[in-house]
Amino acid sequence: MTAAQLRERIAKNLLSEIEEMKFPSSSMLNRAEASLDGREALAGYAETLIEKLEATRFPSTDLLNRLDAVLGRLEQAEQQERERQAA
Repeated sequence: MTAAQLRERIAKNLLSEIEEMKFPSSSMLNRAEASLDGREALAGYAETLIEKLEATRFPSTDLLNRLDAVLGRLEQAEQQERERQAA
């Protein structure tokens, strides 16, 4: 296995753990966010965060800020994709 394949495997496992945990730690979320690459990965992670927000009556400010940041990255990725298709 290559280093990239191993990193992808670790990232998938980490994201799976985050999905299952009610309150994942900031360090887990930081590591997951650092591993996100590409529109699909960003969109999937954003959905995970949205599900966590919907599951609680009083979402944390940290979670809301993380979602805002991920959505910003997703919007950038979508814009880049549109620009590539237009070229």
